Amino acid sequence: MLSCGTLKITIQEYLPGNMLKIVQMVPALGWGGAQVFCIQLCNELVRTYNHEVTLVSLYHHTKDHLPLEMLDKRIKFITLGKSRGFDTKMFFKVQALLKELQPDIVNTHLHSSYYCFLSYMTLKKPEKKFHTFHSMVKIDSPWHGREAYKYFFKKDIIRPVSISEEVYKSAVEEYGNCIRILIKNGTSPVNPTPLFDDVKEKLATYKKDADTKILLNVARICKEKNQVLLMETMCRLEKEDVNAVCLILGDHAEVDKPLYEQLLAMKPGNVHFLGKVKNVADYLLNSDAFVLTSTFEGLPISLLEAMSAKVIPVCTPAGGIVNVVNQSVGFISSDLSTDAYYTALMKFIHLSKEQLHQMQIAGHQLFEDEYSMALCASEYNKLYNA
Repeated sequence: MLSCGTLKITIQEYLPGNMLKIVQMVPALGWGGAQVFCIQLCNELVRTYNHEVTLVSLYHHTKDHLPLEMLDKRIKFITLGKSRGFDTKMFFKVQALLKELQPDIVNTHLHSSYYCFLSYMTLKKPEKKFHTFHSMVKIDSPWHGREAYKYFFKKDIIRPVSISEEVYKSAVEEYGNCIRILIKNGTSPVNPTPLFDDVKEKLATYKKDADTKILLNVARICKEKNQVLLMETMCRLEKEDVNAVCLILGDHAEVDKPLYEQLLAMKPGNVHFLGKVKNVADYLLNSDAFVLTSTFEGLPISLLEAMSAKVIPVCTPAGGIVNVVNQSVGFISSDLSTDAYYTALMKFIHLSKEQLHQMQIAGHQLFEDEYSMALCASEYNKLYNA
């Protein structure tokens, strides 16, 4: 990583001269679905379409962020050294960077778009600007951010992209008929790592016997992921001696420490917190069900990864989940109550081997047909070239 003042650049055998000069921008490469999506999209745009791609992070990269080894070596990675909170200097840093890079396309994610507003009003390039909504729009942005978006969207300065039908509906409700682009979220299929066998042995220690179902929750510990509902449901399963254990992969921010302590206090014996892991794929490939109890979602990458691994989803009806999970591939609770989620989970538990196999195949096929990163990047490529 090269340093120039507060600007840090990682050049990974950067090769100029590709079809389009594209900037993808995020606040930081933290451990989240939007950040994984952005890395995978960058990789696909380079590998398949030979575009010249720069990934920009407003915050400097740290050891707690996603590993840079996930990025294709041809991608330029730039960090701008943002301070915590609202940082007015970022307007000018972004402006200087875009003036230097002269990209054809800028695609922002999460709240990184705010710091592009000055550049979009003063620079000729980029010619095309996009912002991807990764959640329901009232969650994606606070009220003042949405008011700013209304100006930029209606003037057709920024073209918004929704990742699911539910996100699209929420965008139309907030912003009106300037919302016209829907590209379904996508991800790369999961593959085992060299730690696969170690994880398989580890998970075997949590099982009562060979028939024990492994339920996997891949989510950070926070209010919106609603693990309280998961604890309540697993307590009920334990009382009824249901042969299943739940493993939770994810850490928590300092602000969510009280919630984590609450979850530990109410945790039954069939639930285990394993923290954040880098090889989520190995856990998915050794699990039976993917359990997600969120109160809201855009279209979770973790859900799509589970389907690619032939793991059955059992979810709450949050956001774009309802656009993906149907009775052929998984289960959705009728509401956010414990009774409703328990009912959905028990439907999974009672599947016959034949029903389980059919559902696994159907879920994997749905992933390949509609939610792979190859398909998603193809749609973005068409959008950028339109």
